[in-house]
Amino acid sequence: MTAQSLLLVCCGPASKMTPKVSPEYMLARRNEILDAATKVFSEKGFHTATLDDIAEAAEVSKGSIYIHFDSKEAIVDGLSEIWGRTDDEVFDVAESMPRAIDGVGYVTKTTLARSQRADFDDSIRLGLFVWAEVLVNPAIRKSQNRLGTDWRRRYLALLTKAQEQGDINERYTVDSVLSLLGALGGGFFVARGVWDAKQDVPGVEKLIDNFLSTLK
Repeated sequence: MTAQSLLLVCCGPASKMTPKVSPEYMLARRNEILDAATKVFSEKGFHTATLDDIAEAAEVSKGSIYIHFDSKEAIVDGLSEIWGRTDDEVFDVAESMPRAIDGVGYVTKTTLARSQRADFDDSIRLGLFVWAEVLVNPAIRKSQNRLGTDWRRRYLALLTKAQEQGDINERYTVDSVLSLLGALGGGFFVARGVWDAKQDVPGVEKLIDNFLSTLK
C-alpha cells in the first residue's frame, strides 16, 4: 500500500482534509497585503521594495502574496482598483447634485482636501512613485492610463452638463476648465508628497467657488 493510499484509508480524500477558506477571509488577506504594500512602496519606492518586504510587513509568507498577486505591478493594479472605487464614490455624489457645476466644485474640493489628510500620507508618496514609474514601465502606464481615463471621462461629463445648464459660458471649453482644475489637484498632491506642504484648504475652496461662479 502506498503512502497516498494509506492517507486515503485513514483520512479520506485530500479535499476533506483541506480547511475551507471563506471568500471574506481571502478578501481580508488581500486587503492586508495591499495595505502593507502601500506602506512599503511609500517608504522604499517601487524599484527598491521587494515582495519579501511586503510579505514581512503584511506578516504573511511570500507564497501567500502569490495567491493574490504575481508581481509588484499586479499589486499596483490592485491598489489602482481601490483608488478607482474612491473616485467613483466621489463622482457618484457629485453626479447626484441637481446643478452639475456644484458637482464639479465638490469633486475638485474633495480631491484637494484628500491631499491634506494625515491618513493619506503613504498613499500620496506611493502615488508619486507610481507616476514616476509610468515613464518607464508599460504595465504601470497601462493601469494608470485606465484610471486617469475613467476620471477624465466622468469629470468632463460633469463639465459638459454644467455648460448645458448654462453655468459655463460657451466661450470657455470644458477641456480648458478641466486642465486648470485638474492641474490644481495634481499640484496639491505633489506639494504634499515632496515638500509636505500644508495648504489653506478653506481659503482655496473659496477661490474655487469664486472661479466657478465667473464661468457663466
